[in-house]
Amino acid sequence: MGQRGKFPLIVRVVATVGILTVTTGCGESVPSGAGRPEAASAGSVAFVCTLGYDDEPGRTVAVVDLATGRRSGSVSTGSLPSSAAVTPDGRYLLVTDQGDDHLAVVDTATDAVVARIPTGLEPDAVAVSPSGALALVANLDDDTVTPVNLRTLRAGRPIAVGARPDAVVIGARTALVADLEDNAVTPIDLATLRASPAIPVGVEPDAVALSPDGTTAVVADLGSDSVSPIDLATLRAAAPLAIGVGPTAVAVAPAGGASASTTASAVAWVATGDTLVPFDITSRRVGTPVPVGHLAEALAIAPGSTTAWVAGQDATLTEVNLAGGTTGRSIRVGGRPEAVVIAPAPR
Repeated sequence: MGQRGKFPLIVRVVATVGILTVTTGCGESVPSGAGRPEAASAGSVAFVCTLGYDDEPGRTVAVVDLATGRRSGSVSTGSLPSSAAVTPDGRYLLVTDQGDDHLAVVDTATDAVVARIPTGLEPDAVAVSPSGALALVANLDDDTVTPVNLRTLRAGRPIAVGARPDAVVIGARTALVADLEDNAVTPIDLATLRASPAIPVGVEPDAVALSPDGTTAVVADLGSDSVSPIDLATLRAAAPLAIGVGPTAVAVAPAGGASASTTASAVAWVATGDTLVPFDITSRRVGTPVPVGHLAEALAIAPGSTTAWVAGQDATLTEVNLAGGTTGRSIRVGGRPEAVVIAPAPR
């Protein structure tokens, strides 16, 4: 990432059960105070952001009603929106705007931007803690992570990590930051907000997600066509395993969907080209790829389900039945989708 201008940017997206990610679209903004569609009550709203290019930057996040399969509006957050996350209570949508070096905080009830919080240079990824009190923003161009207190909406002291951090995920006690140019992942202790020694993984780690029980992280290694499982107890990675060409996104769900316990076998779904490849975290076996029909940029899995939504380079958001291995609706969102996140049902 970081290479802009006439060439497309490569996306780095994280999506986990309950909090997923974004891509974008263009079009009219929903007026401030207009409110969220009724679909929000069922947790069936997706947000999609377009990063774009230096000479044609995106500025909006598309709002998609997954129940009806229609784009219901858009929110203007800032220049080059690159990633997004939603707080566990569904109250806030957080969007990193690379062109403005800030984190935009959107009230999901009104679609209004309620804060723009300064970050480091070129913020490229954001994750929210399970408690909803903390966000971590990975700053691609100054090798730092910015902690943000979501109760006060203020940024804390930057945390130095490795070179070109472009993905982040937060567990119960530890956060993990993918350092693209160091071929490593940096752990951050959430109690002290200090970085620990980096964990070597495959080449160009580009996305990371946690298992539902929080014991394992799965890293997508863009440059070595592999995934690297990390044991969160020991903070050690297993040897990289071949997964497919150019993995750019990963999302994890219980193998049995909504009926599965958090300790059941979990599957990481990895976007490689125009397919999703299943990786069983327990057995560490790679399954049969599922065709998507579009070149995938990002994906998210609806909470407690086996339905994925894949943002493609052709400006669409495509429904994929992971259990049946079939594709469903394709929703046009416009622009160049870069990340997708599904909001949980409001509490």
